[in-house]
Amino acid sequence: MDYYYESTMADSTSPVQRIVAKVTYYVLVCVFSSMGIFTLLVQLFRYGTSFFNVRPRPTPPACLQDPELGEHSYIRLKEVKMHYVKKGDPSKPLMILVHGFPEFWYSWRHQIREFSKDYWVVAVDMRGYGDTDKPSGKSSYEVEHMIGDIKDLIAGLGRTSCHLVAHDWGGAIAFRFAMQHSDMLDSLIILNAPHPAAMFSLLRTNIRQILKSWYIYFFQLPFLPELVLRGNDLAFLEKVFRTGEKGKDAFSDEDIEAFKYTFSKPGAFTPPVNYYRSIGLATPQPDMSKSGSIPMIKAPTLIIWGTNDTALSTSLASLSAAYSVKSEVKLVEGATHWVQQYSPQDVNKYMRQFLSGLSGRR
Repeated sequence: MDYYYESTMADSTSPVQRIVAKVTYYVLVCVFSSMGIFTLLVQLFRYGTSFFNVRPRPTPPACLQDPELGEHSYIRLKEVKMHYVKKGDPSKPLMILVHGFPEFWYSWRHQIREFSKDYWVVAVDMRGYGDTDKPSGKSSYEVEHMIGDIKDLIAGLGRTSCHLVAHDWGGAIAFRFAMQHSDMLDSLIILNAPHPAAMFSLLRTNIRQILKSWYIYFFQLPFLPELVLRGNDLAFLEKVFRTGEKGKDAFSDEDIEAFKYTFSKPGAFTPPVNYYRSIGLATPQPDMSKSGSIPMIKAPTLIIWGTNDTALSTSLASLSAAYSVKSEVKLVEGATHWVQQYSPQDVNKYMRQFLSGLSGRR
């Protein structure tokens, strides 16, 4: 959902700044973790030990094996074996779809159907998710590893560039990738994910954004976050997805079961939570908004933003657009954080309008 970013540049900090950063980190972890612990205690009081029960799901729901969504494949990258779903003509321009938390390739079901007519669409399970390898240790989930995964994936698919479409954590990684490897992008499409400089700027000036990000500090704790996320047969997933007026319509019972099937596997939540544990919140972060050395993103950029995002301020959309040489923003009024699943017709329309204006490369 939402996230902090490590610096993309060297930053010299004084001993005082380092002490302040660590004290602030531990205070916020204590304060915000208490909210997660309170939630756990309430659930234990309500459900008893049955709260920890997760129903076995040995067979995937039919939607995950729907041939209309493409063919399941694997590719060996430098560090992990990645699972992905591909659909479309391999001779057409490559479009890579990168999901966020807590999701997997299936989050792009509507876009796979729509764009596989004109693109070779590849929807990935990021490292630590779904059927992609899950390296141990939180250091395996530092952003640079995922940037490397995308770079290796493009090359492994026999291409030099792609249209990169990314949401949430995938968007965080895509922004970083674009700053480092803009030459490998035909275009960049971001959904409800802020540019790191925009996020830093808002976090330094907006207490509401810090409060919205409370769970990130809870995720710094060992073990307990996973217990809460898995509790009551993964009720968290239904609660978080079925928000907004159209939540129940946007996510069918089978859709919810697809997510529960994926995250019901033993240890399935630990790698995704390790994304948050690896971001170095106790380290002083530079004010990137004041830095003149932030690489501008050269690839044409589209930012699509659901305005009913409870984790990220809508202002981050326009703030993020300022870090691309050529960018545009499309707001989807009333859509939740899960914009491509909540309002797929709007998202697909904006994507198609944007892509139709590009000459593109293969």
